[in-house]
Amino acid sequence: MRLRLSALAFTLLLNLGAQIHGLPIMQPEQLMEKGAELSPDEAQALETQLEKTPDDLAARAQLLGFYYYQWMKPGEAASRAARRRHILWLIEHHPESPVLGLAEAPIEETGNSLADPEGYRLSRQLWLSQMEARKSDPYLRGNMAKFFQMTDKDLALKALLEAKAIQPQNTEWDWRLGYLYGMGVLAVDALGLNGQPTSVDLIAATGPFALLSRKALAETTSGTTLSIAAQLLWRYGTMLAPTQKGKLDWLDEAEKLIERAKSLEPRNPSWPQFLRQLEMSRQEVLSPAPKQGK
Repeated sequence: MRLRLSALAFTLLLNLGAQIHGLPIMQPEQLMEKGAELSPDEAQALETQLEKTPDDLAARAQLLGFYYYQWMKPGEAASRAARRRHILWLIEHHPESPVLGLAEAPIEETGNSLADPEGYRLSRQLWLSQMEARKSDPYLRGNMAKFFQMTDKDLALKALLEAKAIQPQNTEWDWRLGYLYGMGVLAVDALGLNGQPTSVDLIAATGPFALLSRKALAETTSGTTLSIAAQLLWRYGTMLAPTQKGKLDWLDEAEKLIERAKSLEPRNPSWPQFLRQLEMSRQEVLSPAPKQGK
């Protein structure tokens, strides 16, 4: 139903988290999608079930899918309140749950029909409180970073760096940092349901977080971080750029990141293939295929 950048890697991580944190064999993303197909009566039955078994994370995941994907149907205010209630409960009771790592879980303050300023304020307070109370939990911090990766990149970065400090050998944090830095350089501030950028803040493109992201990429020793950031600049940068020169500039930046990754990890066989793909994209920009019918 939905395709996201690094979807395979992220799904594998969610699957592992589900096994650790008590979800059934059906994984969080599948449960969310199942919830999108619920009828109002089925959703109400799950709500009633949760009153008796509040720790039924599978039921909560389905209900989040129901409220997220059926948002514009009658009862919008009730849906907003119910969605807020489930997300706040998860942050308070299971902030490490893979359910909170899904794209449907964040609450945004403004910008779309799902925006919930009060829910955002309350969730932020809860996340900060949990971060302070559970100083050794990297998965809480990973979920927190996902929650704030568009609305508060500085807070998302703080959470990821702390997760990395707790688990320095876990490469999940390397690619998550690459994603955040790449989005910071691109100045993306909103994503669509398919995980692709829908909005860019042109002022932020030269702002503090973009500069911080460029500096971090210039200093990192992680090939994974560099490759994820390069993939974003390549895929999304060329998609967002309005001119041929803009597309070529993003390809140049992506190539520089991969060349640096190659210097750090010269035996990694991925780099030559990545560079060939960048060159193919460059040629497509320089000599685009003729449109059909012309």
